[in-house]
Amino acid sequence: MPVITIEIVPQDYEKKEEISKVFTEELSRITGIPQEPVTVIFHDVSPQNVSFGGKMLDQQFTEE
Repeated sequence: MPVITIEIVPQDYEKKEEISKVFTEELSRITGIPQEPVTVIFHDVSPQNVSFGGKMLDQQFTEE
């Protein structure tokens, strides 16, 4: 059973649904594994818990 884990800042349900569909289809296409056993797990990561280049992600959103 392939498991795809995606860590991402919170997204709308519809976007997660599309991401899940595309990742599942592509994994199946590339590997030949049927889509049915593919599991996709989303871990929502708060922008307050991520930094790039020493700068917190939530601060980057407020500076734009």
